[in-house]
Amino acid sequence: MQISIIGRKPLKTICFFVIVLMNFFVTNAQNVQELEFLLSQPELTTRERIDILYTLSRELTYVDNIKSLKYAEEALHLAIEIQDIDGIAYSYRILSSIYAINDNYFMSMEYIHKALDIFEKRNDEEGIANCYISLGHIYRSLNNRSQEINFHKKSFEIFNRLNITERIGVSSHNLGESYYNNKEFKKAENLTRLAIRINDSILNLPVLSSCYKVIGLIKENENQIDSANYYFKKVLQISDELGENAQKVATVEALMQLATIAKANKNYNLQYEYLEQTKAFCEKFNLNQSLLQVYHKLQKFYLDFNNTEKATYYLNAYNELSNAVHRVQLEDRNRLTESMASIHQLNTTTAALEKENAAQASTIFYRNISLFITALFLIGLFIVLRKLRRINKELISQNETIHKQKSKLQELNATKNKFFSIVAHDLRSPLASLKSFSSVLVDHIDLLSKDEILNMGKKLDISVDNTLKMADNLIVWAKSQMNVIEDKKELINLKQVVIEVVQVFKEIAINKEVSLVTSIMGAPKFMGDKDQVEFIIRNLINNAIKFTPRKGMVNVSVTQTSNHIKIVVSDTGVGMTPEYRDNLFSIQKSKGIPGTEGEKGSGLGLVLSSEFVKRNDGKIQVESKEEKGTTITVTFSGERNVA
Repeated sequence: MQISIIGRKPLKTICFFVIVLMNFFVTNAQNVQELEFLLSQPELTTRERIDILYTLSRELTYVDNIKSLKYAEEALHLAIEIQDIDGIAYSYRILSSIYAINDNYFMSMEYIHKALDIFEKRNDEEGIANCYISLGHIYRSLNNRSQEINFHKKSFEIFNRLNITERIGVSSHNLGESYYNNKEFKKAENLTRLAIRINDSILNLPVLSSCYKVIGLIKENENQIDSANYYFKKVLQISDELGENAQKVATVEALMQLATIAKANKNYNLQYEYLEQTKAFCEKFNLNQSLLQVYHKLQKFYLDFNNTEKATYYLNAYNELSNAVHRVQLEDRNRLTESMASIHQLNTTTAALEKENAAQASTIFYRNISLFITALFLIGLFIVLRKLRRINKELISQNETIHKQKSKLQELNATKNKFFSIVAHDLRSPLASLKSFSSVLVDHIDLLSKDEILNMGKKLDISVDNTLKMADNLIVWAKSQMNVIEDKKELINLKQVVIEVVQVFKEIAINKEVSLVTSIMGAPKFMGDKDQVEFIIRNLINNAIKFTPRKGMVNVSVTQTSNHIKIVVSDTGVGMTPEYRDNLFSIQKSKGIPGTEGEKGSGLGLVLSSEFVKRNDGKIQVESKEEKGTTITVTFSGERNVA
């Protein structure tokens, strides 16, 4: 058989911004050179430097063990120096990972439990969950499957409760791979597919490639070879896209499995190609442990074809690399042993600082007692002065009460005037118009053509629709003034509500040649009154279409952060003057004005919308310029958001 051979302040601000981004997207970035460049900037604060050192150490853990240790030690030293408790805890966590990689599980366990103790004392659930991930990996290295699953399951549950999307994606992948290692393939596949959906949605490509690797292993185990091939090749596709930032362990495993599958299919040329690709990849990124496996497989490959020369070459290469790896491991372990003394000294310094802090706390306690006695004297003096000022305050309070009553009377008077105005004009006028239309139809129907009757019918329909809307708003407004509206709090699926309301207005927008665009991020939900929220959205969209001329655009967007849900309705309509905008939600000033094509309105819709926003603990803001359009933003508090 033939085998073919294929051969300053702004800078400081930028630094801080990058650090913040790293906290959210560091798994995607993994750009060690950029982080090292940031580290060289003199404008960095010590706290920012600790963040960068920790991140560098984490990213280099599986790439350059000694460099990772150097950065972790420096981060720990600085954190102890400024008593940054979080920095100390995260430094301990990364030191635990470094010692675990070098098979020093005793030191690894000591440091991860130091970190865990700090996070537990501070009740930092995110830090605790990250420590559980490290513990899961340690027990994976020890082949203790029950503990491996236990800790990865705990971290997955915490991140789900905290609703941290990126960490849910990572922890579901870890737990899925743990179930695979324990041969629980159904659980492994369900969790890994969840991880794929999350990491694909947030473009976390390194973790996504590891997920595809696990799915490939599951399918290979189930003898679904075509599916396994597909997923292993997805790993290689992502690896090519990421280049140096690729998840290298996943890439090597995918190449190895593809070679194994090719051998099982007796496609030896393809098997050889994958082994050569694996060798080139390992040599490029100095993955010596994996390269030893490749040399061993290439030796067996050539022995299978009686090519003793090539087999001997890879045997020698294996032995030479094995000796080199052993030497490097000894050097690394010597360096780790030396660092233990340095870190022990740092821990001793930390203990001394804690004692010093305790002594300072005692001094502060006695000083506070003296201050307390002084404060008692001052309080007595304050009571005397307060009695003298009480009469003056009571007078001020009475004046304020009178002022409030006056404002309330003005509001009630404006409400009364508005009610009579609507009944006398806004509601009576369309009813008179309806009467005129119906009289013409009754008295002259024989003289009217079918088209004229149809045209009058359409006008009647529009008039009735506008009158009904006006009557509905009037009834709701009247109920609100009489305080007979009950707030019905329930879990609102905001996406569903917006879609349903937009569907109602689609035909209206099409008839007016207005483009109605919707953008909804995620599946936002919160506790509120569904009818009131629907009323708010309906009125905002209706007004946007009403005051937007033909060929214009109305955009409805919903965005969600950890703290807020925002509903934004913007248009390219006629806009409004600053004076009209400032009184938009006032019953004393509100007055309905016709739309771009004469659409009627009473002005009550926005007044009610504003009131309903307040009833649901929200805020409403308006930005508008004449002839430039209007943007209305409704914000609901994050405390009401539901994960």
